[in-house]
Amino acid sequence: MTPPSVVSRLVPVIAHAVAVFGDERKAKHWSSTPLVILGNRTPTELLASSEGTALVERTLTRIEHNIPT
Repeated sequence: MTPPSVVSRLVPVIAHAVAVFGDERKAKHWSSTPLVILGNRTPTELLASSEGTALVERTLTRIEHNIPT
């Protein structure tokens, strides 16, 4: 079972991704794709740590506001 602290950290990121990409399928595809901006790691890989989660959130915000990487 996933600890509540991890769930409370991940749920907002997942919701943010769905909001940015418009649906769960697109958000899931994005989160499983290695990205250069993330050192060729997937957003999902980075969600294992607080620092990685913050990087994924910043990346989503950049996409959301059309800020070049």
